[in-house]
Amino acid sequence: MMGTVLITLAAMLFASDNAAFFKDVEVKRQMDCTFTYVGKQDIRPDVPHIGVDEKYIYFTMEPCND
Repeated sequence: MMGTVLITLAAMLFASDNAAFFKDVEVKRQMDCTFTYVGKQDIRPDVPHIGVDEKYIYFTMEPCND
């Protein structure tokens, strides 16, 4: 029971902390964008992201082909 509560709490905190990212993903999904592996790249502060050590990303939904 306690494990379920902790997992639920962690999921809620993750979703809350990354709300801008999830909103951006949903907008881009509606434009038929998909995640693409781009290799290790520096984070761009103007693009919502979930980074590795808050320094790098490996997947992006940009650019999105029209």
